Amino acid sequence: MRDINGKSDIGNFYGFLKEYSDGNKPELSYFSRNWADMSQWKVLARAKLFELLNYFPEKAPLDAKVLEVKHKDGYRQEEIEFSTAKNVRVKGTVLIPENQEKCYPAIIGIHDHGGFYFYGREKIVEQEYESPLLREFKQKAYGGRSWANELVKRGYIVLCIDGFYFGSRKLNISEVSDDIPERFGANFESLDYGSDEYIREFNNFSAKFENLLVKHIFISGTTWPGILFHDDRICINYLYTREDVDKNRIGCCGLSIGGFRAAHLAALDDRIKCSVVTGWMPTYSSLLFNRLRNHTFMIYIPGITNYMELPDVMSLTAPNPLFIQQCSRDSLFPLEGMQKSCEAIQNVYNKMGRSEKFKFKFYDNGHEFSIEMQEDAFSWFDRWFKG
Repeated sequence: MRDINGKSDIGNFYGFLKEYSDGNKPELSYFSRNWADMSQWKVLARAKLFELLNYFPEKAPLDAKVLEVKHKDGYRQEEIEFSTAKNVRVKGTVLIPENQEKCYPAIIGIHDHGGFYFYGREKIVEQEYESPLLREFKQKAYGGRSWANELVKRGYIVLCIDGFYFGSRKLNISEVSDDIPERFGANFESLDYGSDEYIREFNNFSAKFENLLVKHIFISGTTWPGILFHDDRICINYLYTREDVDKNRIGCCGLSIGGFRAAHLAALDDRIKCSVVTGWMPTYSSLLFNRLRNHTFMIYIPGITNYMELPDVMSLTAPNPLFIQQCSRDSLFPLEGMQKSCEAIQNVYNKMGRSEKFKFKFYDNGHEFSIEMQEDAFSWFDRWFKG
């Protein structure tokens, strides 16, 4: 890191790329020129973002199905699946309060990356049995909580799906070329599926496999974020089919890549009326020196910095309520980049005369969604959906 030895992770190539990066003048930045109005800018910026994401799969009927229903203390849990594209079925969990109301606000809860691929929505939804590794992960990332369950207790319907490459959509090792695990130093032969040892090996292998899969994603003509964001938007379509969801009170929330996905879901779709982005809001340029070493391949949108910085993208959310939670001791992002990003977004809301609808806060912790942060996030939703 910069404060350790003053060297860039990419050594002598940094100067070359920094000079090129500095020459980028994002032409669709909200402050790049005097736009006639906000709506004109949003139309153009969103169109360009969809173009760069470059994922336009063949459509399919939603065909939502309930696979299992469980009655819990004060709420109902439905295990569901629906189509997000032709031949693509996605599994999810819906938590529904049982307090006799006809209609509820709904939150799309988005799970993190965390280098934990074996599980998806299980990382934020309480399970009847949780492996020691899963419990350990929840303690580190979420203060030991299953935060989706905390939201349903507060009167929200919560929808959580498995993101592409996680949980029920994770890599099926039996279908991979026989030599690939060995090339990546993985050996599953003596391990029992689902054991902590197997899960560790699977997570390590999946992290390395990202490097291979992303090449195939790009050469197929699409992008990893394009796939993720498309599926997240179909979640709204699903919620719109439910009579118990108030369509004017749908929000989203997530940590880390969950925050990345929540940020873009709110930016790309006005049906999201309120959002919380946790542990994910730097500027792209601030990452160039040495903060990309631990980042996933899932975040890269080729060409985006020619048109918009990350706070420009996030400003597409305006004027809908947005709360950004930053982790002051987050090793993934430089502090100055996080500060600059929040200030830029604040300027957009101020310019629109909607400053009260944007909030950011820095927490003195590492990369996590602590209990304090969760309570602040829930209060933000309460303010705009129940106030």
